[in-house]
Amino acid sequence: MRRLIVLLLLTFSLPIGAQEGLRYRIQLWMRGEEQAMEARFRLQSAAAIRSHNKVQKPRMGGWRLEADRTEGTPYAQAMLLGRAERLLYLAGPSPQTRPEPIALRFGNRSLPVWSLEMPRGLHASTVLVEVAPKLLALCDFSVRFEQGDIARLELHLEGLDSTAGLAPAEAGTTLLSTLQAWAREAGEAAESTVTVR
Repeated sequence: MRRLIVLLLLTFSLPIGAQEGLRYRIQLWMRGEEQAMEARFRLQSAAAIRSHNKVQKPRMGGWRLEADRTEGTPYAQAMLLGRAERLLYLAGPSPQTRPEPIALRFGNRSLPVWSLEMPRGLHASTVLVEVAPKLLALCDFSVRFEQGDIARLELHLEGLDSTAGLAPAEAGTTLLSTLQAWAREAGEAAESTVTVR
């Protein structure tokens, strides 16, 4: 009984920083609105599911997003997290990334910065940081849209807790395919615009 009480006390006395993951804030401005919708969430990587096959092929896990229900725009968390999931990067370096000669400080950690090549036609900027050896994560992302309901979208890494358990996610480069899709849409919209003189 005494051991159980001591174990419970130790569990509740652990600092919040003992949690794993990356803490983000997403903000979305609808066209014509001055106030942004926003949500805060934590990104955690999930372990790969083992199959029942005799030969175990190497697999990558997924990721899980947990919204902070106490902050942000009420009733908008699900919609914002759905958008955020398509804008995240949690993978190794890719041909579109390159290291930069600078670092960003998060608490007592200094993280190397990587840049990401943007497709032509997008009004966007992004910064990646190396949260573990050869594991890059999105740090800052900002995009403006000339047409459509959404005027601007921003995603910022606000803090990181323990990153020892973070691993590349199977859909870790989903940001790249989202940017390419947006660039195609922007190009199609520009082609369909006819100027009459």
